[in-house]
Amino acid sequence: MANPNEALVNEPREAILDAAALCFMERGFNATSIDDIARRLSATKGMVYHYFSSKAELFFEIHHRAMDALFEELEPVAASDLPAPERFTEMARRYVHTLIRTQPYQRTVSEAVQMVLRNSTTAEQRDQLTDLQSRRSQCEAMFMAVLEEGMSNGTMQASRPRVSIKPVFGAMNSVINWYHHREGETAEQ
Repeated sequence: MANPNEALVNEPREAILDAAALCFMERGFNATSIDDIARRLSATKGMVYHYFSSKAELFFEIHHRAMDALFEELEPVAASDLPAPERFTEMARRYVHTLIRTQPYQRTVSEAVQMVLRNSTTAEQRDQLTDLQSRRSQCEAMFMAVLEEGMSNGTMQASRPRVSIKPVFGAMNSVINWYHHREGETAEQ
């Protein structure tokens, strides 16, 4: 994420999304106000509302961007000619790297999933989240396809692949909760 003041001038939508993602990560969706987002930017509420009609619109745009970031990294590897075990490993590496690089966005995705599980969403929010949940399933399906290919050619093993993939995602997704950036450290490290 760029310096908020520079980004606000050069790419205001991006700056607002970055600020909102950080606020949602720190305070949660329900506890965050448009005032909080504007304050983080040293901007006005009017500036935020000029680009986004509501806090919910920001929330869902962040979710879309988070998923787009994952697909950008995973699709080329999933479609590559690497052997299945290497492809699976590289996809997992890129997945975790993307989670770390876009952590505030990914934490917002995680909160959206929890909101659905707690049934604390409106009908309109559930409709939007259903579409986004479908994208999450597509992401998992990319990993499943590689695992199944590896199983079919004998290079990978799993007695129950649909069950086996769940702890892999649990471990990878947990990085957004425990990872904390250290000064001078890159996401790759």
